[in-house]
Amino acid sequence: MGKPTLIIVNGLPGSGKTTLSRRLAVDVPLPIFSRDGIYETLYDALDCNSHGMPPLLAKSTFTLLYYVLGSVLAGGQSVIVEGFFGRPDLRGAEFRELQSKHDFEPLQILCQADGAVLVERFMARIGAEGRHSGHPDVAWLEENKQRLLQGRLTPMPLNGQIVEVDTTTPDSLNYADLLQRIQTAIQ
Repeated sequence: MGKPTLIIVNGLPGSGKTTLSRRLAVDVPLPIFSRDGIYETLYDALDCNSHGMPPLLAKSTFTLLYYVLGSVLAGGQSVIVEGFFGRPDLRGAEFRELQSKHDFEPLQILCQADGAVLVERFMARIGAEGRHSGHPDVAWLEENKQRLLQGRLTPMPLNGQIVEVDTTTPDSLNYADLLQRIQTAIQ
């Protein structure tokens, strides 16, 4: 049995990471874990709406995410992780530490889109039905609008394949090619 593959779907908020990850998880099929999913679960479990947000909640979500990923990888299972890993040097170091404990092949999928489209998508989800109340979207946008307008993140410094995909429009992503690349990587 070869090394498991950790498929990391990364990109700016609004770049289509969650939509793409869910589609891949069905078509490959692999388990999928999301940093936002863990964050929202902890936010609700700790009743942050009533008690306020603990200062280490965001950091704790990454710690828990890496623990869960490590458990899956230790079993030799490939897995998909999705999130906004916006500090490439820090997050890359965390993934390399995970890799030192659970040998895996990283495959980064970097979602990018036209910056104006990202801002539009982000603004549309502020206060939208189904958007978790724990996300400080307005404050985040005030601090990061220029970052969104850039349209892309720098890949994390990991030894492994990087696949950049354009999610500006449904036609700009060659999903069949991406799926084939992932299927080849996990064999």
